[in-house]
Amino acid sequence: MPQLHLFNPGNEMEILCGKSHYTPPYTVQKMAADLELLPVWYGGAGSFTLVRNVKSSHFVLSLPKEFRPNFSSPMILNLMMKELYRRRKIGEKPKLPPLTAAFWGISPRSIAIFSELKQAGMNIEVPEWKEDYLTLTRRQTAAECLKRLQENIPITPAIKIPEFFSDMDALKTFAAGNRAPFVVKTPFSSSGRGLYWLTGNELDSRAVSWMNGALKKQGVVSIEPVLDKVMDFAVEFYADGQGEVRYAGLSVFETQAQGQFIGCMLGTQEMLMQRLNEYISTEDFLFLAEQVRLILQETVGASYTGYMGVDMMIYKTEDGNYAVHPFVELNLRYTMGLVAMQLCRQFIHPASQGMFRIVYYIYDTQKEHQRMQEASPLVIEDGRIRSGYISLCPVDSDTHYMAIIDVFE
Repeated sequence: MPQLHLFNPGNEMEILCGKSHYTPPYTVQKMAADLELLPVWYGGAGSFTLVRNVKSSHFVLSLPKEFRPNFSSPMILNLMMKELYRRRKIGEKPKLPPLTAAFWGISPRSIAIFSELKQAGMNIEVPEWKEDYLTLTRRQTAAECLKRLQENIPITPAIKIPEFFSDMDALKTFAAGNRAPFVVKTPFSSSGRGLYWLTGNELDSRAVSWMNGALKKQGVVSIEPVLDKVMDFAVEFYADGQGEVRYAGLSVFETQAQGQFIGCMLGTQEMLMQRLNEYISTEDFLFLAEQVRLILQETVGASYTGYMGVDMMIYKTEDGNYAVHPFVELNLRYTMGLVAMQLCRQFIHPASQGMFRIVYYIYDTQKEHQRMQEASPLVIEDGRIRSGYISLCPVDSDTHYMAIIDVFE
């Protein structure tokens, strides 16, 4: 059954709120608006993408015709709602085929958006909300998976399991009695948000203020040692909701020093594996991915349907060797790594590589977009991008967030 995709970043906070009428922060709303067309690139031919701005449809028509056979079709929400209600009022059936709701990340709010379309007369299959999603999305689940993984296979050196605190005094005691630096995390956050970095053993007034606010909003925070990170990567999976989880691929990504997402490498899976082979053999990677898959199958396989990613890390140990942190975070949603994988399979020439980035500009976004177009013109070969720059979403004077590709041979 064809899918109707919705890009709803920040679904973790929507889950935390637990209400269908939750209003995301302005920055999240702006990202969702600026990048609403992103599913067009990963949804696949025959699917649809829910958008609110008519400029999204115009943008798709302006893209190279070689790409169009692989696109998801944009579907404008406001016009569609009016048309659905009009047809329902006069007794006509919708012309759309039966559809299945497809989320960036499932949440009560995203379910409500699709449910409204169903009530208006669309033949769409919308999943019900499960309370299991609340438990599975929080960081405690990732910590439990890490613990089980270390019990099942030898991980050298052993990774310290994050500890969770609901009391500020206990948190201060832990920080004072263990080796700094630390990173403190809220249970619900994404893309490097909800993190606080402690360089010493004492909590200053700023740290105390941040943590008190986090405890008030989410009830608990975790703390863990900071590792000497060398490289970020993720293993992507798909759960069918019937107890089966399958391996979907490898993604390699970059973050800022404080954990905020920068972008993903573009290249074939073989290219990405060669990058990873500088630190871990293919055999060891595949063994680790399989062990993680088995744990996910037991943990989320029967409850969750959809894509998900497990963030991992190559880090340098105190003796100068390299090791793997095998379960930094579980993202129970679509990820930018999965977007990068789909871009490579459908749109990037197999002999090329590059970066897929999410960037933010306070002002002059359109000017920067034009500069990059002129500096790195798009070259298409055999229907795929051989080199050059392209924005995946429309850019105008009101745009702040951009999803861009920079490809080189």
